[in-house]
Order: sequence, then structure tokens, then C-alpha cells
Amino acid sequence: MSVAHPSGTAKERLRPGAEFTGDGAFSGADLRRLDDAIRDARLASTASASTLLAQVAAGGEAVALTEQHCVFDHCAVLLFPRTLTAGLRHLERRGLAPLPTVPSTVVRRRLSTRHGLDPAACQVHITRLRLELPNGRRQAAVEVFLFPRDSAGFDRRVEESEAAHGFEHHTAFVVPRPSPPLLARLVTAWRTEAGLLWEGGGHNPHEGGPQGSTVMYFVRDHAWPSPRRRFELHCAGDLRDFTARIAKETEAVDRAYADWRRTIHDGPR
Repeated sequence: MSVAHPSGTAKERLRPGAEFTGDGAFSGADLRRLDDAIRDARLASTASASTLLAQVAAGGEAVALTEQHCVFDHCAVLLFPRTLTAGLRHLERRGLAPLPTVPSTVVRRRLSTRHGLDPAACQVHITRLRLELPNGRRQAAVEVFLFPRDSAGFDRRVEESEAAHGFEHHTAFVVPRPSPPLLARLVTAWRTEAGLLWEGGGHNPHEGGPQGSTVMYFVRDHAWPSPRRRFELHCAGDLRDFTARIAKETEAVDRAYADWRRTIHDGPR
């Protein structure tokens, strides 16, 4: 069986939960995926927008707008610690300096919808890990979603599916000065020139300052193959009025995820 890197590629894995090593906070499969996310973030921190977006049309706005108005922020991974406390202690012992956790709203909703969970029992927490990056900065460049095994909504089948597919893995850019006109241009350019489909997002009041933050997610169209399958635009503030006006391409998004599942189970096309 296979597991997706943070960038969306697959590699061999052990059955989730079958192997716990060291302090027993995470399975061996989770630790390998965490290492993949750390390596991916270090590479992405110095990569060009054209490299990260890949398959991008030449001479358009997608690369120019991304380079001018976006900054690489993080790579993300979903892990399943034995308990939240045990998971955070493990990360601290590794010198990754996890930031204080905040509750997830968007990923909790996505997991609940995808697996038929009760959102109230789906206890997903977010932390950021500080890395020494190749450009000399120390940045919280890995976002970790923690779904503890002792939470009421945990189900081994959820772990099995999420570890195999990596649906919450993504590469994120922060938009330091977001505005609806700029974001509308970015969304259009990413869709038409990089094959990135708008799949929704949401507002998290728990992070990003007094007005929280807004995240916008994109999944790669199956007709534009690339190792990086998902991207995020991360903006401070509440932009729900803007995101509510973006029309979802539901059928295209569904096809992209169906193709993702086939690629993982059957191998690259």
C-alpha cells in the first residue's frame, strides 16, 4: 500500500497504527510522513513560484501574481498521535518548537464531511513547527493537523484513508495584503493557467489576529498532472463575503479527487 507525501506523491507505508516507535506518541508511518513534510517545506521555502505551481502556462499572470503578492508559508500534514499531549511532547523533544495549538474549523469540517463524522466529536488541532530553513530564516513552515486517537470521533478507517491519500497535504502561500480584486485575479489565474480548481475554504476565528484568518483551498485538475496536488492561500481577516461569491466547479473537483484515489491505488497513469 502507499502513502502520499505532503506534495501528493506516493510511497510505501506500513498499515497505520501497526508500528509505534520511540516514545509511542506516533506510529512509524506518521513519523515518516512528518519527515516528508519537513523536507518538503525546506525545499519549497527557496523554490520559485513556477517550480511550486508546476505545469503553469508561460507568459500569464499566475506566476507573476504569485511572486509579487504571495510568500511561501508552509507545507501541511495530518497526523494521528496517541494523545494530543503525547504528540506535542514528541515534537518538542525533537526541537521543532510547536506553537500553541488552536482548534481547526476548516479541516474538521472537511474530515467530517468526507468520512461522515459528527463534527462535534472530530477534535482536530493545529500547530506549527519552527524549522531552520536554507535561506537562514527560522519559520513555522510546517502546519500539523493533529487528530488524536483518544478523541471521541477517531476511527481507524479515517486514519487508514487519510494516511493513504494525504487529502489534507498542501503547499500554502500567505497573501500579506489581501484584497478582493487581487484575490479574484489570483483565483482566475491559478484556475486558467495552472489547472488549480477552487474547492472552498473557510474562516478560522482562532488564528491570525482579532479577526481570525481565511483559508482558500485549491486542488489540481486531473488534466494538469503534477506532484503537488493541493494549494492554499492564507489571508489574515474574515473574507467570507469574498469566498462565498466564488463559484465551485463541483464536478471538476470531484473528478480531481477520484483521479487522486485511482493514482494512489493503481499507481501513476
